[in-house]
Amino acid sequence: MGSNNILGLIFANTFEENVPEITAHRTMGSVPFGGKYRLIDFPLSNMSNSGINNVGVITKSNFLSLMDHLGTGNAWDLAKRRSGLTILPPYKEHSFNSIIETLYTLHGFIEHGTEEYVLIDNAGCVSNFNYRKLLEFHEHKGADITFIYSKKSRECEKQSEGTALDIDADGKVTKVLLPSITHSDTTYTSGAFLIKKDLLMNMVRNLVAENKNDFTRDFLQPNVNKLKIYAYENTGYCAIITSMKDYYRASMDLMNPQVRADLFNPKHPIYTKVRDDMPSRYGLESSVKGSLIAQGCTIDGTVENSIISKGVRIGKGAHVKNCIIMQDTVIGENADLSHLIIDKDVTVSEGKTIIGCESYPMYIGKRSVI
Repeated sequence: MGSNNILGLIFANTFEENVPEITAHRTMGSVPFGGKYRLIDFPLSNMSNSGINNVGVITKSNFLSLMDHLGTGNAWDLAKRRSGLTILPPYKEHSFNSIIETLYTLHGFIEHGTEEYVLIDNAGCVSNFNYRKLLEFHEHKGADITFIYSKKSRECEKQSEGTALDIDADGKVTKVLLPSITHSDTTYTSGAFLIKKDLLMNMVRNLVAENKNDFTRDFLQPNVNKLKIYAYENTGYCAIITSMKDYYRASMDLMNPQVRADLFNPKHPIYTKVRDDMPSRYGLESSVKGSLIAQGCTIDGTVENSIISKGVRIGKGAHVKNCIIMQDTVIGENADLSHLIIDKDVTVSEGKTIIGCESYPMYIGKRSVI
């Protein structure tokens, strides 16, 4: 049975309440990452590469930039006459307050397709993952639900935001835990899981009928010994973004060649909307060390261990170190910047000194003038 028998659902707003600064004007899925990507690109590319060609992107608010980024889904080979990519905004205010309520609201879309399985993922996880292997494991074990977890994941600051599981040697989930009673052997997942559509929708309808809406407390915990719940390990790089510190650390991980090789495997590419720009230009006095520079930039200063997005301009004498600078930002001459997350279209005036630290990177909001 192929992975085209799976309906993919991506929650584009997961964890965004934990990063209110960077999601004030955008949903989590459209947060820039790595100089040229958005967070939604990772689960969306993983689904496309795995042969899942019917994908719904669920979003709650601030989704205009996400819609512009996704377009028809052509960049991910999801612009198809049948199925393809569908953006699923809320039908009314506050209608997507929980996963149970959301799935119940979207039952028409979910049940309209012919797929037997539903894969639920979110845009708060950075990884390159093959869902075909997940399906093979799920069917081999005869599982009802299979979660994805990673032992190699970058430890997130707010682990309680994930689903906490105890797993035996066979991969079977023996306990689903509350954050207050977890222990050192507890495995955290981002909440991504595979489930049969009929089981999912029966569960949703029963919980709604009982006026229950907590997926972990009201469904997983009471059924952990009744259903076959398994967990499949993602052995590659995985970062769960539950805070600004997580976002900064995951971005800085891209300086590691092994992380880049794992995330941007040419056999399983990460796709994104293409923005055509000229090659970046480097002045005679410029210096760039250990950094990622996107196209369309003008670099006349010094850049160290930083991620510079498209269209950024860095003036003469400026020193940028350990920073994430998003597109079309202008750094004035002789500015000194360190450990910062600078959003789009920011202007940093000539001679300004702004210093954050690794444990608490400073954020400068979109379109600010400093």
